[in-house]
Amino acid sequence: MIRAVTFDLWLTLIWDSKELEEYRKLRRILNFHRFVNRVGSRGRSYERIDFNSVRLAMEQLGVKVEKIYEDGRDVSPEDRGRIIFELLGIKFPSAEARDLELQAGRILSDAGYFRKYPHLNPEAGPVLRELKKRGLKIGLISNAARSSRTYHRMLNSYGIGKYFDSLTISCEVGYLKPAREIFHHSIEELSVQPHEAMHVGDLFKADVVGAVSYGMHAAHYTGLWHKYAQYMNPGEHIPNDFKIPKHRIVREIESLRQVPKLLEEIR
Repeated sequence: MIRAVTFDLWLTLIWDSKELEEYRKLRRILNFHRFVNRVGSRGRSYERIDFNSVRLAMEQLGVKVEKIYEDGRDVSPEDRGRIIFELLGIKFPSAEARDLELQAGRILSDAGYFRKYPHLNPEAGPVLRELKKRGLKIGLISNAARSSRTYHRMLNSYGIGKYFDSLTISCEVGYLKPAREIFHHSIEELSVQPHEAMHVGDLFKADVVGAVSYGMHAAHYTGLWHKYAQYMNPGEHIPNDFKIPKHRIVREIESLRQVPKLLEEIR
């Protein structure tokens, strides 16, 4: 019997546009540039940092983080703050360093997520409401650089935050899907067993392979694949030779509205 459903976030419940991505990128640079020079004006031992230096440091930060991603790990906002200070050659007294790294991490995590949110999948609200009516627990499992606090605020703005019992974000857990650790964290928070949960997501390896390898059922969602063009990601269907473990259900779905019906099949 299924007691919980977990959802991927990007390209499953929400999607972005190139314009919104560029807006947030600019906001991160502007906000961090303002922050680092504000704290520098309080007697810190470094000269004013110009805008272009901050922009280049953020690009370098992205490269470093991508290398960490290759090992299936993620970087916390605090560590991102520490890394960007190192890239800028800025050092703080040890008594202040952690607090400033936390503040920097929050800027890198939250910038651009106070007014202009990504687009909400119109199927999300009705399906989440139906699942909650059935008494199911609902979780979010996302590979993302923003904090759960940021996503709580975003989901609440859509009116769907109330449906979630748990938000599991890779930058806070330290692992990326398909690592079993990130699925384990969500399942523990939902207080269910893996075989009592189904995960819904748009990526075959991250969502389907990750969930099934941990012992969950999986729904491979393709309904927003037409938004992939800007990411140069063609989408990967479930291979014909994919071996589904015994007593596990894996299905490809085009609509989130198929999720409640799929739960009936699993039952």
